This record gives sequence, structure tokens and C-alpha cells, in this order.
Amino acid sequence: MALNSSSVGEASKPSKKTAYYKLPPSAILQDIYQLSDQPRMVAIKGLKMICCPHVYPSDKFRTTNFLLDSIHPFLKDSRVCDMGCGPGIVGLYAAAQGAKKVVQADINHFAVKNAEKNKEYHRIPNEKMGIYLSNCFDSVPSQKFDTIIFNLPFHSDPIEINDPLQHAFFDPCFQTVKKFLNQVLEFSNKRNTRIFLAFSNKGDIQALENLFEDSIFNWKLWKITNLDQQFDNRIYLLRKI
Repeated sequence: MALNSSSVGEASKPSKKTAYYKLPPSAILQDIYQLSDQPRMVAIKGLKMICCPHVYPSDKFRTTNFLLDSIHPFLKDSRVCDMGCGPGIVGLYAAAQGAKKVVQADINHFAVKNAEKNKEYHRIPNEKMGIYLSNCFDSVPSQKFDTIIFNLPFHSDPIEINDPLQHAFFDPCFQTVKKFLNQVLEFSNKRNTRIFLAFSNKGDIQALENLFEDSIFNWKLWKITNLDQQFDNRIYLLRKI
């Protein structure tokens, strides 16, 4: 099917013709530190949620709604992993849609505390949701998921991370993606697990897709939107070969 602003992509090879819009780290960091420095209540897809300082502000970025709309059919009765959870919107949404179990993980300790606040606010019991401070799956208890979602940092510049919030926007030299790809199979239920990775051509899509090509997964550019704008939003789907 031809790609358009709301199409499903069937590509299984790198998107060689798609432009890579390189942004300087200084410009990205300037945007990050203009974000709110006070806790605030927001609503995404009808779900009220607390957003705290030093945490990815999910309501301010268009990727969030696109991702939630796209994964909606795969959440009910599913065991869901929300990797890089930030304040926890993907996990909260999965729980609201009837997920059997939700696990959230983030390398940012501010994000983990924020996700715990939202879990408490929505009175989600421990048996339905677990939240872990973890570098990818390092501290996640061994288990199998049906659906794994990771809204990836878009920028792979080799910078030094000086603030936990920067992890939401920067993955220097794709070290986190590489770690994730090396670990995720252990948490997958053979070929039945769907792994959704959100990204954008704000980042180096060619380098990312090369990592997919070198991995043990089948992959495709599953959905893409905002093709009429400078920066797109895209979701890759990975499945075990």
C-alpha cells in the first residue's frame, strides 16, 4: 500500500529515500529546558495524568496520540511492557483498555516516581501494574509480554547525558536501542509478541533501520503520519523471525 499521511507501511527494507533532518543538540536542549518546571495535571485520550518536572511531557508531543491510536487494538487482555514510560501514559492507557498486566520501566528516576504517582491517582493495584527504575530490561523481572512499546529518543548525537530528562530525547550512538534489541527477545513470547517502536525522521532513520537489519527480528515500517510536514512520526513493528 502506498504511504500517505495516515497509511500503514509495508516496507521491510531501509527507507533509503527518506530525508534525515539533523538538528543541533543545542537547539534540542533549549526546547527541553523551556518545558514546565512545576507539576501539572493534563488529560490525554480522556485520561487525567500528572506531569512532573524532569520527565518527558507526553501531552506536548504529537507522537503520543499517534502511538496510542495505533496500538489500541493490541491492548485488551494483553501483557504489556511500556519501556521508557516517562510519566506513564502508555501504561495507563493500556490498563484503561483492559490490558491483563502492565509493566513500566524508565532509566529516569524522576519518571519512575511520576509514573508511580499516576498509578496511585488511578488506583491501579500492584498485581495489574509494576513500575521499575531500569536501563532497558536490566531491572525488570523475568516474564513474557504480548505487546512491547518503546517511544524511542529521536536523537543519537554522541553527547554526555547530564540530566535524566535528556534520556527522553537523546540516545547517544543508539546505545539504548542496541541494548533493547539484545534484551527484548528474552521477554518475548516467541513469534506472538509485537514490538512497537515509535520514531521520527528527526532522527537518523537509516542508522536505526540498519540496526533492525542486523538484528534477529523481522521488521517493517508499520505506520507513518505527518508526511506533509517537515518531520514525520512513524512506528516500526518488530517480530521474532
